[in-house]
Amino acid sequence: MKKILDLLFDSKYTILLLIPIVIGAVFVRTYRIHNPVADWHSWRQADTAAVSRNFVKDGFNPLFPQYDALNPLNETGQPNPHRYFFAEFPLYNILTYVAYINFGIHEEYARMISIFFSCLTVIFLYLLVSHYSSKRVALLSSFIFAFLPYNIFYGQVILPDPMYIFFSVTTLYLVSKWLEKDSIFLMVLSGVSATLAILEKPYALVLVIPIAYLFYKKWGWKMVKKWGIFVFAAIALVPFLWWRHHINQHPEGMFGTTWLFNQGNIRFTGAYFRWLLYDRMNRLIFATGGFVLFWIGIISGQRKKEGYFYLAWLLGIFAFFVVIAKGNVTHDYYQMPIVPIGCVLVALGFDFLLTHGIGHIRRGISIIVGISLLMMMFAFGWYEVRGYFNINHPEIVEAGKAVDRLLPKDAIVIAPYDNDSAFLYQTNRHGFTYGGDKIPQYIKEGATHLVSVNFDDTTNYWMGKCSVVEKTNAYVIVDLRLCQQNIVATLSK
Repeated sequence: MKKILDLLFDSKYTILLLIPIVIGAVFVRTYRIHNPVADWHSWRQADTAAVSRNFVKDGFNPLFPQYDALNPLNETGQPNPHRYFFAEFPLYNILTYVAYINFGIHEEYARMISIFFSCLTVIFLYLLVSHYSSKRVALLSSFIFAFLPYNIFYGQVILPDPMYIFFSVTTLYLVSKWLEKDSIFLMVLSGVSATLAILEKPYALVLVIPIAYLFYKKWGWKMVKKWGIFVFAAIALVPFLWWRHHINQHPEGMFGTTWLFNQGNIRFTGAYFRWLLYDRMNRLIFATGGFVLFWIGIISGQRKKEGYFYLAWLLGIFAFFVVIAKGNVTHDYYQMPIVPIGCVLVALGFDFLLTHGIGHIRRGISIIVGISLLMMMFAFGWYEVRGYFNINHPEIVEAGKAVDRLLPKDAIVIAPYDNDSAFLYQTNRHGFTYGGDKIPQYIKEGATHLVSVNFDDTTNYWMGKCSVVEKTNAYVIVDLRLCQQNIVATLSK
């Protein structure tokens, strides 16, 4: 069996088998590509999409990205009148902007950019794994990465994360080739890739663990004398440090991030391990079958060329889980960095079952178990993820279209949605994401209209006090301008 597998999957033509995998990866990621920005994690997708759209509407300035909301961005309550949105460097938004100005503002183009980088990662993951393992394991890793249900959804979201995953995998590949060929060009190229990864997601800094391992494996402790490492580090870190310095001048446009580390002292508690190991890795990402293969891949033994590289990579991701404890427990997309190395370990586990076993009967049982676990991962994974594509509140999309159709372009809209900007994004207007007792203050700050999908006491109050532009069973649009002067006068007393 092993000789047959080597003949089929470890020849010089193996890379040709990558072509249908990449094509398939593109195809599955186009599932519901025309979805409005109202699916899973729409609050974060809407903010990212708004920055790209506002580059077109308000002027292109990547140093000062803007989203739609006028209310404070972080818990300090600092006014953010310019609607600054400082998080990752907006490289993803720059590429989306180029698509928008050439083809129009349609979210499908933003999703296509994510699909492009996710599918490009399929190729670079193959190149990276084939550098350390067999072509068969590399092909299996790429196949799993391409069709892992969790990764299908997060391979088409309007977020910079698929781009970050690409640059992180590419950085590890380029560093590996740099060390193999001792090439200055590859050193510079790997530094550029590293800085793009860090600019997209600062927690890419955990890549220092597998990269440091590769340096040590190549040079031992003599690595501290290698000038190339310092040049690489400078290329990787200086742009990131500059960006952090720049955005720190505008704290009103920055997320509050302190809670991400260990809010509620959740790190290393039972809930922490339950959420990350049982719920996310076991249930959601690797869907039981893959999780079993994941652990088999870890214990199946290190190969000579591989050494402890995969384990160092995994250790870096676990370090991220530990440091950003609350963020990882709260948001399931924070675990995206484990997908590439996780797919490699699943592939190693599957390959172990495929090629080991004494005697034909045990070998056959081993192969059946491996295939069953792999099928279980895909089936259970799709069962868990399929609901992520659903639009659970289509009324916000319907109301947003009505606002865009009926109200002037300069209208300032209050779109209450529990501080979720997905509703405001649908209106294609700037405004506020809270309602309730904050509405009078927002009116004073210039809000002209209220759009609501909840006919609660607050909505009914403003419907009675001001004029109604349009009302259906799903939404109501209220013109606040007629009662604006009275509200401002009352608040001024």
